[in-house]
Amino acid sequence: MREMDKAFDFRTAQTRWYAVWEEARAFEAAPESGKEPWSIVIPPPNITGNLHMGHALVNTLHDVLTRFKRAQGFDALWVPGTDHAGIATQMMVERQLKAEGTDRHQLGREAFEQRIWDWKEKNQGAIEHQLKRLGSSVDWTRNRFTLDPALNKAVRKVFVESYKAGRIYRGPRMIQWDPALQTALSDLEVKYEERRGKLWHLRYPLADGSGDIVVATTRPETMLGDTAVAVHPDDERYRHLIGKLMDHPLTGRQIPLVADTFVDPAFGTGCVKVTPAHDPNDFSAGQRLKLPSIAVIGFDAKMTEAAGAYAGLDRFEARKRIVADLEEQGFLVKVEDYTHKISLSDRSGAVLEPLVSEQWFMDVKEAAAGALAAVRDGRIQFTPEHHVAVWEHWLTNIQDWCISRQLVWGHRIPAWTCGACGTLHVELEAPAACACGSKNLIQDPDTLDTWFSSALWPFSVFGWPDETPDLKRYYPTSVLITGYDILFFWVARMAMAGLTWMGEVPFRKVYFNSLVRDASGQKMSKTKGNVIDPLEVMEEYGTDALRFALSIMAAPGTDIAMSPARLEASRNFCNKLWNASRFVQMNLDDSITLATEPEFGEAEFWMVGRLRDELTAITESLEAFRFHDAAERLYHLVYDDFCATYIELAKVQLQNGTAAQKAAILRFLDILLRALHPFVPFLTEEIHEAVIAPRLPTAEPTLLTLRSWPMDEPLLRTQGGKPALIPRFQEVLSAFLRLKAEQGVDPAKRVAAFCSLAELEPFAEALKSIARLESVTFTQADLASPTRAVAVVAGGTVALELAGLKDPAAEKAKLEKELAKLEKELEPLRGRLADDSFVTKAPEAAVAKLRAQAEEKERRLAQVKALLG
Repeated sequence: MREMDKAFDFRTAQTRWYAVWEEARAFEAAPESGKEPWSIVIPPPNITGNLHMGHALVNTLHDVLTRFKRAQGFDALWVPGTDHAGIATQMMVERQLKAEGTDRHQLGREAFEQRIWDWKEKNQGAIEHQLKRLGSSVDWTRNRFTLDPALNKAVRKVFVESYKAGRIYRGPRMIQWDPALQTALSDLEVKYEERRGKLWHLRYPLADGSGDIVVATTRPETMLGDTAVAVHPDDERYRHLIGKLMDHPLTGRQIPLVADTFVDPAFGTGCVKVTPAHDPNDFSAGQRLKLPSIAVIGFDAKMTEAAGAYAGLDRFEARKRIVADLEEQGFLVKVEDYTHKISLSDRSGAVLEPLVSEQWFMDVKEAAAGALAAVRDGRIQFTPEHHVAVWEHWLTNIQDWCISRQLVWGHRIPAWTCGACGTLHVELEAPAACACGSKNLIQDPDTLDTWFSSALWPFSVFGWPDETPDLKRYYPTSVLITGYDILFFWVARMAMAGLTWMGEVPFRKVYFNSLVRDASGQKMSKTKGNVIDPLEVMEEYGTDALRFALSIMAAPGTDIAMSPARLEASRNFCNKLWNASRFVQMNLDDSITLATEPEFGEAEFWMVGRLRDELTAITESLEAFRFHDAAERLYHLVYDDFCATYIELAKVQLQNGTAAQKAAILRFLDILLRALHPFVPFLTEEIHEAVIAPRLPTAEPTLLTLRSWPMDEPLLRTQGGKPALIPRFQEVLSAFLRLKAEQGVDPAKRVAAFCSLAELEPFAEALKSIARLESVTFTQADLASPTRAVAVVAGGTVALELAGLKDPAAEKAKLEKELAKLEKELEPLRGRLADDSFVTKAPEAAVAKLRAQAEEKERRLAQVKALLG
């Protein structure tokens, strides 16, 4: 039997145990087991870099839940995988090429794509290694990648069938263009930032010489593409001018004054320029009013030939020149400071340019209605529930999804155009020839938005579109755990895809985990220098300490403020469990096993009750995703009940008792390790190997990770003892410790103590040991004395003999303070119990509870008054 080291070597344990679990195939699903299936899929991390603290949180919660369900007896499957991350990955490789003095255009498409595949093979292993470092109990035999051939097959099927059903189409529409990455983005990849800028007021002369119209704009460079000026049709100031022509200040073109309800009469002068090629609202208005569209900014963010004298200039340089020319020619009326929102690329950070472009779009309105209904009727349940409101708002106002990207890395769009006749072919496989006979078929160069393939993740990972056994058994998945920041990007799209292609929701429940922030609540970012690297934390504090810290702070609907102090506290907890387990091991001989029938005294009956009550609550908390509550209860169960109370009470019998007396603590430790294992797997497995595994019945698995959840342990059904006795012991112990602190007595100094609770006499040695007392005398005599510090406890009083140490005036002040506190607490209780309306109408249990509280405080009040004389 291996003796435990003085300290837990977490670095060695983390490496060793994961390899053992893998060799034992502990995390592999068992479809033929006959167990009830339970499944969850990983939010696939991008292959572009290291896991961050957000990944550490979401994967810790996944693992806690998966290990818990596996221990409960489910055929638990957690599917791992990574996302190809189209834009982010291509950016990484393009940076490498730039450093080498080349670019993707010089390499050519095929060579560039191969370069990314090579990069992916090198980096994907790093992500998987980090997941193992975290202890993630995923089934690696089912590892998936969003560009796997099987997943590509699913993507092609969805695209082709959606196209043929009319849900996918191609056409010119206003999109958000990233000039840095040279690709279109969906609306969800746009972030909006408030910036201080200018509002320029420009004069447009009426062509008949009768006056002019003044418009206000934040983007004067787009005025070169104006094809109208618009006013609201009900604006009395301009109604008589509608239909008149104006001379464009710089181009010489004549443009009309038109009316449309999209104009806000309160903005600026109530007149707005209409530039259909460079603004989404103007684009829609231009279509309604049949206005021409003139593109004056190109996809390279430079002015086009249509910009005339400004052609070739960068858009922001053109702005300066245009403003200067307008001022010189007398068309600039005034300039105001103005704060407004600008659109930025969530990927590159570049200022986006709204441009009309030929792109592929997906109409998702019907699918969105289905996803709305699934949440409304309870087929999908959200925790926390407040995210439902955001879900409703977004899906109710959903727009067609721009799904094409001008990238090399990703799922290529399965569409070919005939070079001879121009016919478009959208097929699962490349057609051999066009109907016209030509074999000159050119595939669309674009790839699909990364989220297109991610939307299919909950069923494509199980082999869809093939009808696989895994698909039948594990879909729908049981739950999704993810950050609320990708509610629209991923969660909604998975719900829409699952309902459309599987006819069933992809998950029954969604738990939105917190975001991890720094100690002051700030979002972590490299620019702020406040990023906490989980790999560094695991190296310094241990993986178990990180996991427990994240779990105990993961309250639904609140963000996590991570700090060294939190990690230190969790590491101390791990050390406490290790030291307690080592103490137990040192006091058990080899003959004591889990088969040894335990002998019960008051402390054992109480500990069983604590385990039973807390395990019931912990189980309920995990089922409801209250990870923080489960972790908090485990913390106090170990720290306060097992270590600080039970072990102290059991020390005498551990050192001198019979095998039957010692067997109980072994059982308790076994139950605690099984309950703690989902949270701190490496630590508990290490302790289990040293203390429990050699003492297990032969039918039990020797690995803790394969053992059952302890809720059904027969020992927990044991009843007996006096349930209130140990809590009274704890209160008396706390009172002695508090009196020492209040009187300024050195905690190590031993003084004589007195207690009026005779039933606690069997615990005298424990009280002496823990509170460092010289003696404990149990007596019914009055404990008040000028040389003693006295405290009131439930049902009695306690005192410390402090002759030469006690301050009588301070003691009297303390009792008077307690008297005032009790009077204040009793006032509302007396009032409610005197209210006949409350007593007759409130639930009987509530009235009884209130009455018991009042009676206990009345007893204490009488005791304090007696002590004061």
